[in-house]
Amino acid sequence: MNYEEEIQQLQGTWAFDLLEVEGRKLPDTMYRGSTLEIKGDTFITRALEATYEGKLQLRPEAAPKTIDMIFTGGPEKGKTSFGIYEVEGDTLKICLGFTGAPRPQAFMSKPGTGHAFEILRRKTPGS
Repeated sequence: MNYEEEIQQLQGTWAFDLLEVEGRKLPDTMYRGSTLEIKGDTFITRALEATYEGKLQLRPEAAPKTIDMIFTGGPEKGKTSFGIYEVEGDTLKICLGFTGAPRPQAFMSKPGTGHAFEILRRKTPGS
């Protein structure tokens, strides 16, 4: 799949179904209602504690596919997080390093790695 087809698959608003940080699954009350909205190659994450904005860089030809989140607004402004992603229909998996952490190599997080694992579900109108 080429870059344009890949970025097209990510368009829309995604709701968080799971958030695991450094091997610890967070209670859904900590992320319920949070969303990731992707328009073109830009994103806005609206979380309970803050709003993050930025640009995406994808490498769909990599194995696993890589995603860089370059923050242009919010608490991480001026920083970049390196991650991997996989999209299957209306499910998006992302394993992302905190800013400054190395890129994950698998879809999981372990204590001390600085990685977060997220599973998101595409929101449909009215959901």
